[in-house]
Amino acid sequence: MRLSVHFLSLLTLLVGASASPANLDKRQGSCACGYTDSNGNLWRESVVSDFTASAGALSVLRNDWYVETWGAQHTAMGVAKYNDALGLMTSAYNGNGTTYVAEIQSHRNDILYGTFRMRAQVPSIPGVCFGFFTYKSDTEETDIEFLSSDPTYYNTVHYTNQPHTTQEVQVNGADFTAFGDHRFDWLPSATTFYYNNQKEATITANVPTVASNFLLNVWSDGDPEWTQGPPTSNAIATVQWVELYFNSTSLSESSFVSACNAAGNPAACQI
Repeated sequence: MRLSVHFLSLLTLLVGASASPANLDKRQGSCACGYTDSNGNLWRESVVSDFTASAGALSVLRNDWYVETWGAQHTAMGVAKYNDALGLMTSAYNGNGTTYVAEIQSHRNDILYGTFRMRAQVPSIPGVCFGFFTYKSDTEETDIEFLSSDPTYYNTVHYTNQPHTTQEVQVNGADFTAFGDHRFDWLPSATTFYYNNQKEATITANVPTVASNFLLNVWSDGDPEWTQGPPTSNAIATVQWVELYFNSTSLSESSFVSACNAAGNPAACQI
């Protein structure tokens, strides 16, 4: 969900100790013939960002993502290397100043259906929303969102097709404050949501139908019905990797088939 209401506070530096890097599957060879997911869907293109890579999180980020700086609240200061991964932070509110929030957006704005995954640790400081989502407009959007003010924030997640088609799911035994794998598959007929490769929900209403960007953010607007907050301490989500496998409006099926043929028709990469 995109932040629409402005609130107040000051930003402090992101700091933190080292953490183990994500164990990304290092795919070998050509994926010119696309990517096949666990449900047998074939996707033509990918954006894979390993924020634990030796190049550094911000160097990896620049390859495929913009750091959003729109409005008074969105600043680059809340997006930084953190615990050997990528940190997205909403700053603490101390009663004076501006609460700064963090958002990154894909370079690609032509994504139309796909499977979208991240390995992340959600914020534990109350008063923010951590979002992982496609976005074209407020009526063309699919979200995975975590609210740190939920009483069971550590295992409660909100899956949504906008506008307002939501399933709130409590995942028994989960601890989202530890690193875990979050995913949704966007197909024309439904969006399906997963945690650690287990299906948690499917939504068939209000499925987006237009080419979109992909975004991640951590934000607060003080809304008592949603984010609550703002946080009284820096609230940080830590993202080890993001993997987007998708079709787009820029690469037609015929062009994809031609590229696959030119590459010698290797098998599609398994994801």
